[in-house]
Amino acid sequence: MSTASSSSKSFPQVRSDCVVSSPAAVPFRVPATFSGTVTPTTPRSAAAQSSSNLHSLHNPRRPMFIGIGGGRGAGKEYTCRYIIEKVRQRGHSELADRVVHLHLDDFHRELTSEEQTQLDEGKQQINVDHPESYDFELLHRVLAQLSQGESAEVPTWDRDTRKRTGWQTTESGPRVVLVEGTLVLFVKDVRRFLDIQVFLDVDSDTRLGRQVRAALGGPGETDLRRFLDNYLYVAKPSFEEFIWPTKRWADVIIPKGDSNDVAIELIAQRLIDLGQD
Repeated sequence: MSTASSSSKSFPQVRSDCVVSSPAAVPFRVPATFSGTVTPTTPRSAAAQSSSNLHSLHNPRRPMFIGIGGGRGAGKEYTCRYIIEKVRQRGHSELADRVVHLHLDDFHRELTSEEQTQLDEGKQQINVDHPESYDFELLHRVLAQLSQGESAEVPTWDRDTRKRTGWQTTESGPRVVLVEGTLVLFVKDVRRFLDIQVFLDVDSDTRLGRQVRAALGGPGETDLRRFLDNYLYVAKPSFEEFIWPTKRWADVIIPKGDSNDVAIELIAQRLIDLGQD
């Protein structure tokens, strides 16, 4: 493990060109008692433009970047693992070993002391699906390093304590970088790295059922009513406001998400073709 400097505590408004239909349904910081209506933040909108890659695929040092987005419970992490497994099963273990898998959740920004105190005292909840919850500047730096064939220091995030627990160093010279998360396709400066942009299109009932099952199966007791309040008044509006609009940028939309074996096979084959170039 190596140590890296922490990101700035003052986080600027996230710049995105995702077109949204209304002001943000929920702010980054959410009152602990949900009422169904909260103070909206400034809307984020800009002209829709096609993204372009920063580097040519003909650059021998540059890996292929694949971004996989979609709502919580769509199976993004499993899809990445399944793609790597499929590559390995087809006899390309060396290529599979040179795939870097990045989780956007690990790039949650650290809370300020005031936010942490209010969270500990139960005065507010943190909306983990709000764009300002993520350190996109750090993600951009990591992708830039990997695009040059360099190793990169990546944070690890504890979902229970909402704190960074350390840093990991990736291997240098990756052939493929898989980066997955709810808002992977949200920021234009991140999309510019992506050679293939994927959106897992899974119906809301399936995603909610998976999240409830995960919550009830996790450590400690789960207040189901509180969980559903958070879903109704925070998670669902955030999905509709921030995550769902990123579908418009996808090169590949995968119905049924991680259950779509055919689509996952096709992506795995694309990686194998890359390895044979």
